[in-house]
Amino acid sequence: MVKKSRTLLIVLVMFSLVFGSVSFSSSSKVEAAGVNLARGKQVTVSSTEASGNIASNAVDGNTSTRWASTNADQQYYIVDLGAVQSVSSVILRWEAAYAKQFQIQTSTDNINWTTVYSNYSNTGGINTITFPSTTARYVKMYAFQRATTYGYSLYEFEIYGSGTQASTGVLDYIKSISGKQTVIGMHNREPNATPAVQTEKIKSITGKYPGLWSGDLLFSANDVNNRWNMIYEAKKQWDNGAIVQVMMHVTPPTQADAGNWEGGVVSHLSDTQWKDLTTNGGTLNKAWKARLDNYAQYLQYLEDNNVTVLFRPFHEMNQGVFWWAGRPGSTGTAELYRLTHDYLVKTKGLTNLVWVWDMQDLDLNWNVYNPGSAYWDIFALDVYNPDGFTTQKYNTALSVANGKPIAIGECDVLPTPSQLAAQPKWAFAMSWAELTFEKNTNAQIQTVYNASNVITRDELPKLK
Repeated sequence: MVKKSRTLLIVLVMFSLVFGSVSFSSSSKVEAAGVNLARGKQVTVSSTEASGNIASNAVDGNTSTRWASTNADQQYYIVDLGAVQSVSSVILRWEAAYAKQFQIQTSTDNINWTTVYSNYSNTGGINTITFPSTTARYVKMYAFQRATTYGYSLYEFEIYGSGTQASTGVLDYIKSISGKQTVIGMHNREPNATPAVQTEKIKSITGKYPGLWSGDLLFSANDVNNRWNMIYEAKKQWDNGAIVQVMMHVTPPTQADAGNWEGGVVSHLSDTQWKDLTTNGGTLNKAWKARLDNYAQYLQYLEDNNVTVLFRPFHEMNQGVFWWAGRPGSTGTAELYRLTHDYLVKTKGLTNLVWVWDMQDLDLNWNVYNPGSAYWDIFALDVYNPDGFTTQKYNTALSVANGKPIAIGECDVLPTPSQLAAQPKWAFAMSWAELTFEKNTNAQIQTVYNASNVITRDELPKLK
């Protein structure tokens, strides 16, 4: 939809806990803010299947190897840390054969055990578990109900000490919840002088903050002058536990950076101008790269402060009213996306960006705008057509993404919890600023934010 405004959603299943808390993430790139105390340590297991998936595989730091038990319910995996020390966090990286019900127990003598965490409704993936700091030499995963007909299988069993709470990368986390839960998000429309106004309104209505905060570099003179204010808010939101997104409703390189919506953001380049823009050494090509030099300073500040950014440089690439959009094919909008990606990543050296390729539900012919799989991490669809969250759109998004995460990049009407349950691979859903409150009642907003399959900021894990 053409407008000056647009937001994110994640769902995290809340587990039954005796102590501590749990979250999910995935991929071998998940790291922790500290040393994995379990790596390379001696282990004892209740059983090992005959296929060679031995116990030591789960503490070797390699998520391509795994331990697997025999096909029975009552099983355990014990790590000997070698000495008594303080522990407060565990990561379990399950293979498809996971424990539906399990406990984490600790001991100083391998005889007397204390249960520090219990989970009676696990859904697999990666469990990131924290619990009050406790003194232990031995840490046990005790599984008592299987989720499959097979045994239990762990890629890695990681243990962290006090002050080294496990953390996960944003993209890894998004991948891990796909098919399970959806992070809920909110875009904060101009002015950049108050870059959290819609997020705060959600808090006043629901008592919760969105899991995703979104801001925009924008185009008006006042907003350009307040870009640092928006960037500082992005850091603040990250520090408070939110996922951060930055968008670019900006003027074309034929104009000054500060400009207008009509005739600026909403304008058109001639074919000759477009070729000049996308040809290395062209006048507009140089002007756009100079603009990217300016934008990169804001993104570099966030990288220097360890903030990962969902970066959506060209939203709604099939929406032809925008100067960057509506040009299908390899030399069209996709080429500008690739040029921008390569300049920010290869020339400017930015490493903190998770790239979002975004389309609108104007039609279903999205692949003609695909920049190429190497250039984006998440496919996002802006849902504004009155038919809403149809199965056809969902299935087409899955097909286009080809195994990568999909998300509802923007919407005015929020998806209901039942719609998200029927379409569980929307990893996040972001509503657009003021449209959230124009198109949804407070009761509808509260229902979504309180749903068990929707993740708000307080339910996110520690992000890396």
